[in-house]
Amino acid sequence: MVSNKSDKKNLGKGTKAVHSGTAPSENSLNTPVYQTSTFYLDDNAYKMWMNGEPRAPVYSGRYFNPTNRAVERKIADLECAEDALVFSSGMAAICTSLLNFLSQGDRIVTTRNLYGGTVLSLDQDFTRFGIDVHYVDVKDLGAVENALKEKKTNVLYCETVTNPLLEVSDLPALASLAKKYGAVSIVDSTFATPISCNPIEHGFDLVIHSVTKMLNGHSDILGGTVAGSKELINQIWYKLRNFGGSMDPHQASLVERGLKTLQIRYERSTESAGQLAEWLESHPKIKKVIYPGLKSHEDYDLSKKILLGSGNMVSFVVDGGDDAGRNLMNKMKVASQAISLGGVESLISMPYSTTHASWTQEDRLAAGIDLGFIRFSTGLEDFDDLKDDFDHALSSL
Repeated sequence: MVSNKSDKKNLGKGTKAVHSGTAPSENSLNTPVYQTSTFYLDDNAYKMWMNGEPRAPVYSGRYFNPTNRAVERKIADLECAEDALVFSSGMAAICTSLLNFLSQGDRIVTTRNLYGGTVLSLDQDFTRFGIDVHYVDVKDLGAVENALKEKKTNVLYCETVTNPLLEVSDLPALASLAKKYGAVSIVDSTFATPISCNPIEHGFDLVIHSVTKMLNGHSDILGGTVAGSKELINQIWYKLRNFGGSMDPHQASLVERGLKTLQIRYERSTESAGQLAEWLESHPKIKKVIYPGLKSHEDYDLSKKILLGSGNMVSFVVDGGDDAGRNLMNKMKVASQAISLGGVESLISMPYSTTHASWTQEDRLAAGIDLGFIRFSTGLEDFDDLKDDFDHALSSL
């Protein structure tokens, strides 16, 4: 087992995914599932608890669990971070982390080009709490700077690769602006994964993932995580303890198992996604293909600076609008029509009826989510089978 911290820093991401954090017990190769709600109290536990120290080993989940801790250490190593926390869902990670830095009267500068659930929470809940949610185009760095300097801003929030438009954020520039104006920089890097990008190395304070997606990779659990400096993670721990969105230890054991194959799953699905994007771009019934690895993508050059891989997500627009898009999905035999992403199986969906269903058509069109817009999560199936699946479905339109 890899245990020396100085050694781990120089290990490859595949090795870290397999070995970092894993905490065997007795003769077990794997981390046990500590399926317990409470722990025996000893002098150390009493001392930590009474002093209010993070992760006192007194109560599971909200305080401490060794299975959860193994996952946190693995994610921290993969993200080149000092520490991490795990949560019951991606939204629990997002909301708990943001609310650590935001209260009534505070301001967050962000963009509407985010996961639909995040925008929904910002619009409905954060504004209800009296938080000033200010939207800008984060690709317009001048607009971002103006927003940051016109009023004291507590948080700058964005996504590394946006959902579902697959725009790439200029992380170094955004992190620099946040630091200049005293804002905490937080990025959701779910689409990129730690294999493709480590936002902390680009200057961001905190990086969030929905581990439901590629990090776990088997479409069988919900979960979230945040990684960053020990100081900031400890602050967020207190909010996790109070809000209660903690991960279950059995859930954590599945995440650790999934993480061990993260690199190979990411690389295989990314290879197929690139091939699929190129093939779709040449198809006469496809109006537009959006994929950072295509030279036609407006962020192609930036993606080469930010990402080590273009990812498993492909977005495209079908000729014929939403009806044609639904017909295409209904004809697919290999890919499954379902929400979520990052699993071993390919999933296909349309944002207008899923992640962005709460948006008006006018808002979706203004954001670039055209009629007939489809989001495809490439799995581990053989590329030829995926291509044939699309070929058959498109030929029937």
